[in-house]
Amino acid sequence: MKKPIEAVIEDVIINPEKIQPIIVNFQNGQLKDEETKRMKCGLYNDEKKKKTVLAMSNGQVVYKGYRPDLNKELTYTMLAIHNKKTGKVRLIQAERWDVAPVLDEHVDDTNDDNVDKTAELNKQFGSKRVKRRTEQYERMKVNVDNVKDQLEKTVSNVEIERSELEPSSTDDFIDGVHLPPCNKDASREADVYNIEDIVPKNILKTLYAVAATLGESNMDNKPAFFVKTVETFKDDSDSKFKLAILLYIEAVINWLSIPIKSAKRNDLEICPHSADANAYIVETFSVVSAQGRQRPNSMKDKGICHCIILALMIWNYTLDLELFLSMFTLMFRMSHKKLMDLARWMLATPSKTEKKVVMLKLPLPGLPKPKLTAEEREKDISPLLTNGWTVQTNRDALYKEFAFKNFNQAFGFMTRVAMQAEKMDHHPEWFNVYNKVNITLSSHDVNGLSSRDVKLANFVDKAAKSVNE
Repeated sequence: MKKPIEAVIEDVIINPEKIQPIIVNFQNGQLKDEETKRMKCGLYNDEKKKKTVLAMSNGQVVYKGYRPDLNKELTYTMLAIHNKKTGKVRLIQAERWDVAPVLDEHVDDTNDDNVDKTAELNKQFGSKRVKRRTEQYERMKVNVDNVKDQLEKTVSNVEIERSELEPSSTDDFIDGVHLPPCNKDASREADVYNIEDIVPKNILKTLYAVAATLGESNMDNKPAFFVKTVETFKDDSDSKFKLAILLYIEAVINWLSIPIKSAKRNDLEICPHSADANAYIVETFSVVSAQGRQRPNSMKDKGICHCIILALMIWNYTLDLELFLSMFTLMFRMSHKKLMDLARWMLATPSKTEKKVVMLKLPLPGLPKPKLTAEEREKDISPLLTNGWTVQTNRDALYKEFAFKNFNQAFGFMTRVAMQAEKMDHHPEWFNVYNKVNITLSSHDVNGLSSRDVKLANFVDKAAKSVNE
């Protein structure tokens, strides 16, 4: 083992504006020592990509690579130049470039002329099967211009009913989920929702007999929410009514949990206590199509929304969502975030002391703002795009990277944004490494961009500007 060399660092040379000594990494292998003398290299400017390119060749293969973005590097690569006489060392910044062999580009010669020539050859010299397939293919070819003219003539006399193009009210219909009527002028919480709009009382009455005996029944296999509700309200003056609602909630979640193949059976029993409740739940939370009874995601969300309102009614309009999650089985997983978003559509708000608890209280908050329309996106998002924000390709979200002088500035920036996000009750996704902060904005409750994202993005830009000044 070699003894370590002790030396004094005399100078550190860092100059990011100039190209430093380059350490080349070949993506397809490692350069042999005897081959280094044959390599020729040069630096050029790629005008299309506005980047500096390194080209290398050994006379047979050409290698090419672009200069890396040094701002994205977390550390510097340094070369140590040791002076054996003085024993001192100079550290010089170096750059690591990746180069790859340049392959011959494939020439795309698939044009209509070649296709026609191939078809002619197939008809002249092909087998019977090939000739038949070629003729079928030619008969299926469509002249786009002719079809376009025919379509224009067909639709020229079609009258459009403008009223059908008007969007439905977001208060009653959100993303395909029909919500029960909401009395926003109610003077007390009990009048906000009418239980008759969710489940008729004659259906609930069919569950009263079982509800009366719940307190004495075995509940070893019941969810924690079910058990706690029974224990809390079994001696309540309104216990029969509240526990009947609990049995109805259990039946609805049973219906939402079973596979759709099983849901099409005529002998399906999701509520063993009442045939009327069984039929009502299946009819309310499904749709009939040509393929039989279906249960789309909109029906599932509708069922959960109804269950949230009913659970709020049982618990006097204060509901522990974390405990309520225990009602959902492994076959029908439900996240706390999704449950909270649906609760907000029901105008329930999180408790200030316990975030897992939601309450229906007066005055009622406004509904969460829906996704941005095409006009709003053009008006509000376009200025953000010119300011460095981008819309992600894999989801409807805004993204931007921020760089500061040091970690203290980055942390101060994040603190300001966090305070505003808490104030808006709208929190970003972010990632921080030293002086860099990456921020992603999207509204989960509407599954896309909303006006809250635009508002927070503008605040983020102002906060970053004030920190850098």
